[in-house]
Amino acid sequence: MNSEDSGGKGAEEEAPVREAEPNPFWKQNAEKLVGESISSVEDTAKQFVIITGLLEGIYFHAITFSDVKSMEGGSVLMYAAPLVLWLISLIFAVMVLVRKKYGININSSRDSKEKFENILEGKYKLIRISGLFLILSFVALTIVLLHYLGIISYHTF
Repeated sequence: MNSEDSGGKGAEEEAPVREAEPNPFWKQNAEKLVGESISSVEDTAKQFVIITGLLEGIYFHAITFSDVKSMEGGSVLMYAAPLVLWLISLIFAVMVLVRKKYGININSSRDSKEKFENILEGKYKLIRISGLFLILSFVALTIVLLHYLGIISYHTF
């Protein structure tokens, strides 16, 4: 029997298209990611503060007990570079943790969403800058270590 025998055109109906129900696991996962996004950035900033503080303390003590104090001007600047970069990283990490006052219209979900996104974007930029300076400090520390071991000299740069 063909479609013409059963009543003409369109007698064969396609199954109705149904949108898939959202998977509750992924919905809860997305809600959790959004809800915890600011706190996860702040947790990262706290870890950066701890790491930079420890590194600065260890490095400062290593310099204090070494013969770096008797070096020439350029080398002293090179040895100070990791400390300066750690300090800059620390400043940006602390800026993530500083609380600010935000005027939010609690009756507007759009305003709340925009403020949330702006806060998150600002904190994310600051933590990325902090991370960049932390990475640069490790590069500087590697150069200082190679210089201290005599593998490279100040005049190499």
